[in-house]
Amino acid sequence: MEHIAVKIANIPPDLNLNCKIYVKKGEDISFLCENVIVTPALLETFKTKAFPEDSVYITADYMRSFYDRGIDLGWTPPPPPPLEFEVLEIKPKSKPVVISEPEPEPKPPQQKPPPEPKPKPKGEPKTEFERVQQIYETAKEETRQFFADIAEADVISKDKTDEFVQEIKLKLETTDVTLILQSINGIRSVDEYLHTHSLNVAFLNGLMAKWLKFDKIKHDELVKVGLLHDIGKLKVPPEILNKPARLTKEEFAEIKKHPYHSFDMMVKSGYKEKNVLLGILQHHEKLNGTGYPCAISSVEITEFARITSIADIYDAMVARRVYKEAHSPFEILENFSKEGYSQLDINYVKLFIDCMAEELRGKTVVLSDGSIAVVKMVNVRNLMYPMVEVGGEIITTSPELHCVSMFNTNVSEAEVQNV
Repeated sequence: MEHIAVKIANIPPDLNLNCKIYVKKGEDISFLCENVIVTPALLETFKTKAFPEDSVYITADYMRSFYDRGIDLGWTPPPPPPLEFEVLEIKPKSKPVVISEPEPEPKPPQQKPPPEPKPKPKGEPKTEFERVQQIYETAKEETRQFFADIAEADVISKDKTDEFVQEIKLKLETTDVTLILQSINGIRSVDEYLHTHSLNVAFLNGLMAKWLKFDKIKHDELVKVGLLHDIGKLKVPPEILNKPARLTKEEFAEIKKHPYHSFDMMVKSGYKEKNVLLGILQHHEKLNGTGYPCAISSVEITEFARITSIADIYDAMVARRVYKEAHSPFEILENFSKEGYSQLDINYVKLFIDCMAEELRGKTVVLSDGSIAVVKMVNVRNLMYPMVEVGGEIITTSPELHCVSMFNTNVSEAEVQNV
């Protein structure tokens, strides 16, 4: 693919660069952004990213498109090669042959340049997001009914569990799961938190299984751990489980029994998969020995428990409860990178951070001033403040203007202001 240099000084303001933009570092061409409106701030960004060069790069086909539309970026296409004429051999006693230049082929009628894409109104959700949000809401209701059946029968049906795991797996394979994750940051009422959190951890575990390239058996087992890791909370008194305030020491001691309850319910229901049982029992254990229920050492904590611990913490932090505000995904990833290594498995944490940073690119977020932005780049060295596009301008977020949550059409303007 041929990339053509464009002097930054030749790029006119207010131009819709409806193409991909690259910068050159040494011999390497790196993607910078795409589909942006040229502003003074964007030109300054170009100068910073392209330093010490004073050019950005556009592929040849897009440069041709700009040229055909009469947009002068300081480039003209190379002239066509000269025509070559075939010399015909004239045989004796033949009629004289007149050699003339071939007539030029008629030029195709000039097509009108494609219309400039109209920017979506500020805050307008994408159709795909709305479709995925409906899938997510349906999955939440199915999980609620699944948990209600377990509570009534006091048995976890293996057939229904396996069927549910396959449904989650299908959604992971056919849906952009980060759009599902974009749907999770609405306020969760006390009566829905358990089944919603369990569904989200199942999705996150499925993502980790995908990133780790697990085989089918391990993938399904890890999703099952995520789905059922908190099922023992059905045994915790509701007035403790749903208390909208800080728990007392005695109440927290009761909560800390839920991994035992989950393990016991699984065994009594006939589950024998060691990876699943230990993953559920140990999902609150920490590598530094400060976890529960057993405060075991790092060598005893299984792979599934280490992975589920990360998914469990991420979803608990991103959730908005009546007694706590949500944390943005970028704040959680920053927290993982700075504080999680002493308690969590560094290898899985690094994988989670790197892959989530990539998955979040292109997703819609709410900024601290209430405006809606699209994530353009997440810097793994500064996870807290991604580069975003807002109002046609690309900026790097900061403590003064930062991401507060993923965009969710169910989050009202009042809720955004409360954040």
